[in-house]
Amino acid sequence: MSRLLDQQIKKLKLSFVTMGLNVSTALGDAVDAWQNSDAQLGQTVIDGDENINEQEVHLEGKSAQIIALQQPVAGDLRKIVAILKASSDLERLADHAVHIARKATREKEGPSDPELNDLLLKMAKNDQQMLDSIIQAYSDLDNESAVEISEKDHQTDEYLQQVNKIIIKRINDDPRFAIEAMDYMKLGNHFERIGDYVTNIAEWIVYTERGRITELGRNDY
Repeated sequence: MSRLLDQQIKKLKLSFVTMGLNVSTALGDAVDAWQNSDAQLGQTVIDGDENINEQEVHLEGKSAQIIALQQPVAGDLRKIVAILKASSDLERLADHAVHIARKATREKEGPSDPELNDLLLKMAKNDQQMLDSIIQAYSDLDNESAVEISEKDHQTDEYLQQVNKIIIKRINDDPRFAIEAMDYMKLGNHFERIGDYVTNIAEWIVYTERGRITELGRNDY
């Protein structure tokens, strides 16, 4: 029974990692689509979101099935619950990638402010690196790496603060910028939330290994 459970958990983790890689691809494509006003690539991200949703449903179903039939306890149960929770975070992260991709399908011309564009792309790069790293950390169940990855979210938050300061200055200089400013603010918020979801996933790795819920990204950790 234990051997079968081990095999099922390994398959579950593999499915989660596969979903994570798909979400990572979606995020990268969404950013490229926005940056280059590539409506076709943006639509590809939007269309692919259904597959990511199906992967989450699959993970939910398999997790429930394993719990019901194998009745895992202690560490094994934590592994399953953590994957169940983390897959939900991945799905929500992918939703933000879709929102970014939709910008490319609705606008014929890309964003016009070079300074804001540069900051948003830095946010996107930090998010992408965090996401790719946390998928690897989950594959290895490396809780120390998970903690280090979560700390990088502070950089995304700092970029967002800079974005908001520049937006305020732009609007003060020219009130007509307010409409475009809303788009920049929305994009910044999407990137900020993506960093938060990666941090959530890091917390589930720590939970799996240490057996307790730990809020990461706090100065007193």
